[in-house]
Amino acid sequence: MKYPASPIVIGIVVYTMLVLFFNQPISAQIQDQFGQDLQQLLPLTPPKKDTAKLSIDPYSTNTFNNHIELGLSVDPYTSSLAGQESPQLQGIINRLGVNIQGDLPIVDKKLMIKLSYSPQYENYNGAEGKLDEFDAFTDNSFTEVSYRPFSNSPEIALSHNIKRLKRILPVYNNTDRLIGLRFGRIIEYNLRIHRFDDVTELKEDFLLIGSTSHKGTTRLQFGLLNQMVGKMEYSIENAQYQTNLNNLILGISGLEDGEIRSDWRHGGSIKLLQTIAERLVFQEEFNLFLNHSNVDFFNFQSTEIALSTFYKIDTGNWFRIRLSRLWVGFEGRGIRDAEGAIMENAGNRSDKQFSVNTQVNWQFNDYLSFNLDYKYTYNDSNQIDPLYSFLDYQHNIFSATLRGSY
Repeated sequence: MKYPASPIVIGIVVYTMLVLFFNQPISAQIQDQFGQDLQQLLPLTPPKKDTAKLSIDPYSTNTFNNHIELGLSVDPYTSSLAGQESPQLQGIINRLGVNIQGDLPIVDKKLMIKLSYSPQYENYNGAEGKLDEFDAFTDNSFTEVSYRPFSNSPEIALSHNIKRLKRILPVYNNTDRLIGLRFGRIIEYNLRIHRFDDVTELKEDFLLIGSTSHKGTTRLQFGLLNQMVGKMEYSIENAQYQTNLNNLILGISGLEDGEIRSDWRHGGSIKLLQTIAERLVFQEEFNLFLNHSNVDFFNFQSTEIALSTFYKIDTGNWFRIRLSRLWVGFEGRGIRDAEGAIMENAGNRSDKQFSVNTQVNWQFNDYLSFNLDYKYTYNDSNQIDPLYSFLDYQHNIFSATLRGSY
């Protein structure tokens, strides 16, 4: 599948002009105020002194979502969204939670233990009470032991994260366990064990059955012309799913009874980062994701290009905007005509998606901040069958979060 290259070319030209007109050296320490991702640079030097600390961060989030998805079946005939004039489930989600984290040095600058506990309550409100069954409580515990053998070497860290989700509707109740081993931020391995409480009921969605995955990630960070920072990342993952699926889903996906779905996933990203006058940050990124499964139905490739801008207004106050374009191509899903029959020589299903994400963060004082987050997504599929009309949608998510820090 060929994708238009013009947005990438335009992005490169714009970026080159910025470098020529704003020849400013990049700051060695990107401040947290710039928001997500951009501050995630590899540490140039270890901290001067490790001290024990405890932080308690309560938060309250109110989110309006007009396209809530909690597991959409691979077969539109089994989906509650299929064929409806207004297939999007919209509602308001209220979240209340707290993150309690403690850092405890065992050996100064060498051995550190990090502990965190993050309970969260979710309340769903939709028209005619349709979403009440998705109210949930999440229990999340994280433990990490890190060791730095030498003062100028990356740390070696072993971590364990366990997340328990329990909804009013018990079919969603599950436990997600993640065991990780990393060397600085350069190399990382994660074992994920995802299990639902009910492993005997025949489910109608791969999102509702357990899985086990192994994932390896490697990252590289480098400077360019003393003005930019480049970040490259590659990951490979193997995931195997459990077999408690109903016959309809087995037929749609092409699996035999008792056969295990196994996926190999490859992900890669390239990001370029530049600061201008210590307040303005630009980031361009290219992301590629490949999923190769023993079930053709789940073979797909996604390609994304994005441009982000961060503006630091003041300490703790910042604005962020991200524009992205995504192309997804499915190898094993044919295009269906108005009668639902697969069309010959018509190619396979493909989606084009455009997204805009804006964030504003305002810090009232050292203990209280307020964040507004809005994301708009437009998805356009090439399917013709009216039954698949729910694949063409406009998605709006608006969140307001009040967060404390103590």
